[in-house]
Amino acid sequence: MEKTAFINSFDQCDKNYISNIYNSIMLCKKTHNTVFTKEFLIPYIYNKLINMEKELGVKIYCYGVYEECERKIVAFDLYEEPREYPIDLIKITNKSKFKNLTHRDYLGSLMSLGLKREVFGDLVVENNSCYVPVLGDITNYIVASLETVGSCPCEIEILESNIENIPMVKFQEKVIICSSLRLDNVVSELCNLSRNDGNTLINNGSVMINHILYNKKDKLVKPLDIITIRGYGKFKIQEIVGETQKNRLKVVIRKYT
Repeated sequence: MEKTAFINSFDQCDKNYISNIYNSIMLCKKTHNTVFTKEFLIPYIYNKLINMEKELGVKIYCYGVYEECERKIVAFDLYEEPREYPIDLIKITNKSKFKNLTHRDYLGSLMSLGLKREVFGDLVVENNSCYVPVLGDITNYIVASLETVGSCPCEIEILESNIENIPMVKFQEKVIICSSLRLDNVVSELCNLSRNDGNTLINNGSVMINHILYNKKDKLVKPLDIITIRGYGKFKIQEIVGETQKNRLKVVIRKYT
C-alpha cells in the first residue's frame, strides 16, 4: 500500500503520527524483524490496522496487559506474535490513610512528569493502588521521579509480567432506553440530561467516540463503541437487547469505574 493512501485511511488522526506508524511497518518488512509501535494505540487505529493486514503484507498483533483494555501496543511481524512486548506493569500504592485517590489523580501525576498520555496503557485503580502498563524505556524514570500522587506519598513497584490475578478493567452495567442510536439520544440518556443539554456537550467538544472527538449530533453509534463524556465518564455500548412497546431501543451499556 502506498504511503499516501495509508495516511488518508486514517482521516481522524494527525498525519505525522500515522506516517510514523507506516514507517514502522516498512521497517518490519525491510528487516524481517518485529517492530513495535512507540506508543499505546487507541482502538480506532489498531482496529483499522487489523482490517488492513493483507494489504500491508504484515501480521498485526496487539497487547495491552488487561482483558477488556483499550490502549494497546501493536507489533508488526512477518511471521508470528512476539513472546514479549516492551511493556512494564507498575503498581502505584497510595500510602496515605486519609485520602482515597482516583484515576484522574494517578494519571495527572504521571503526566506532570512531562510524559504524554500515549506512553501509558489503561489505568486500573483497585484497593488503594493503581496498576499502569508503561513503555519499558520510561519505567525507571517514573520509579525515580514519582514520589507523590495528589499530595499523598506513594510507593511504586514493577510487577512481573506473568503475575497471577492481574486486575481487570471494571464496569457497572445497566440498561438505557433510547429512541435511536443517534449520538445526541445516547449522550442525553447516559448523562440523564435533556436532549438540548446533551447537544450542548456534543457541540462544545466534550464527547468522544473511540477516543475521537465528534461534534455531529446525528452521528450513529454502534455496539462496542466507547463513548467518553467530559465530566460524566466513559461508557461502552455493549449490545441492543430488544425494544419497548413504544419501539424504543433497550441498550446495555457499561460504565467504566
